[in-house]
Order: sequence, then C-alpha cells, then structure tokens
Amino acid sequence: MIKLSIIVPVWNVEDYIGKCLDSLVNQTLKDIEIIVVNDDSPDNSQAIIDEYVKKYPQKIKSYIKENGGQGSARNLGLKYAKGEYISFVDSDDYLDKNFARDMYETAKKDDASVVVCDMVDKYPNKTVYHDVTNFKEIYMTTPSVCNKIFKKLLFDNVEFLSKYWYEDLNIMYKIYSRFDKISVIHKGYYICNCRDVSTMTNNNSKKNLDMLYVLDDAAKWLKKNKLYDPNVYNYLVFDHVLISTINRVTAQDNSEKKQVINELITYCKKNIPNYHKYDFYKDVPFNRRLVAWLNLHHLSNISKILINIKNR
Repeated sequence: MIKLSIIVPVWNVEDYIGKCLDSLVNQTLKDIEIIVVNDDSPDNSQAIIDEYVKKYPQKIKSYIKENGGQGSARNLGLKYAKGEYISFVDSDDYLDKNFARDMYETAKKDDASVVVCDMVDKYPNKTVYHDVTNFKEIYMTTPSVCNKIFKKLLFDNVEFLSKYWYEDLNIMYKIYSRFDKISVIHKGYYICNCRDVSTMTNNNSKKNLDMLYVLDDAAKWLKKNKLYDPNVYNYLVFDHVLISTINRVTAQDNSEKKQVINELITYCKKNIPNYHKYDFYKDVPFNRRLVAWLNLHHLSNISKILINIKNR
C-alpha cells in the first residue's frame, strides 16, 4: 500500500530540483510515491528528472504536460496519485528526511484529516523559522498546501485553479469545512528555498489582484455548496488582502502599485466593512489590527516603516 503520494510541480528549477528530489527519495518512510509533473519547463529540469527516474524507477513517476501553471500541474498529479494521503512540495524546496514518516504516523495515530508542520525559510544569509502550528482555527494558519499532508478524499470533486497566483488559498478555503481532525507537529519539516523572485517576493503589482479572484471564486463555490461561513471569509480578506497583499505591493517599485493598492482597498471596504465585528477579530494581535487600519486608510507606507522596524 502506498501511504503517501508526494506531488511536485516543476517549472524552470534546474538549479534546485536535484536537492528537492534528493530529500524525497531519502525519506525515512519508504511506502511513498513521488509524482513529478513538468509544466513544460523550458530549461534542463526534465533531463535531471529523467536521471532520478532511471535511478529510482519504483519510486518516482514523471509526467510532462502543456504549460498551464502550478495549479494545473498539481491537478494532474492528483489524477495519478494512489496514496492514502497526499502532500505537495514545490520543486525549489525540500523536506526534512522525517517529514513523511512523522506526518503519516501522526495522521494514523490521531485519525487526522490533515497534519500540519512548521516551515523554515532558507535565505543565502539567514534562516527564518515560521511557527505556523500554533493557531486557534485552521483557517488562521498559512494557507500553503506544502507544509501539510491530507487524506486523499479531501480533494474529491475539487481542484486547483490554473494560471492564477494564490491557488493554495483558493483550494484550502474550499476544503476547510471537510476537515474532521487536525493534528500538528511543532517541527520545521518543510524548508523553503527563498529565491530572489517568487510569488511572495515579486514586483508584479497587477498579478497580485489574482488574490481577489481566488477569494471570490472560493466564496461562490462555498455558497453554491451551502458551506459558506462569513467569519472565515472576513478573516481571509482581512489577513490576506488588507494586510499581506497590500503590504507586499507597497514594498514593490513600479508605476502600477498605487492603482493596485487602491483596488485592494476598495475591495476591502466593499466586502468587509465591519470586519471588527466578527469572531476572528478578538484573536488578532494589536500590531496586525494597527497595520490593517493604516492600510484601509491609504497609509500603507507607514505600515511599511513599522514592519521594517520590527524586522530589524
């Protein structure tokens, strides 16, 4: 029996895919499969993947598809996955060798739908530990699918968006209501290789407006399936639009950012005008409340100064 399927979407990562695959084939849990989906990468990634398939033919499965974005690559991986549980790893990241074993054993011991671990950001000159396993509600932790394992059935009749950023948030928002039992491991088992350019460190202001689409799409889907929770929606817009996305765009340097920030603020004013009245708000730390208020009132440059001081 395959206990865990690890799905790896690949695009333009020839300098990183080897380290990623090394961390997967050397997992201490042996009953796993590694599904590598090349999203029509233009570099030498497939040649490297082929070498690993030749060396580990029983463990690694390789697929090549027409370019459609990370979400579509993950969807193809889900189609072929045979594991009891599913995990996702970005091809420029890597795992602690005990990730699969400890996450799976915890899932079985607790009969958990989802198991979450902490994350570590590796920069050329520093390491940042993210304690994302201390949360009151699952929707308050990072929406990344990469630091988690899921029962495969959670993805029945739902799929990742293609060609949109923040597709993790979209699918997590859709499946939160399906989680029965959630377990955590307070260890930094998922390691992010922080590159100069990524979704979270980009200079493409307009593309950050994808955040509004993925939230609207998920809310529409949840309402259709009678699973919509206004408290969760208000929290996600508050945290991911009013704070995170506006902060991200404010830090950029291009001619479009002012317009994009105005669109983000307009969305928040229209959709969560009374966010402070919802249950989630009482658990928001004062500093995040302050940043949200500043951003809502077109004062994100002050937020940027405060954040820079805190980071120092």
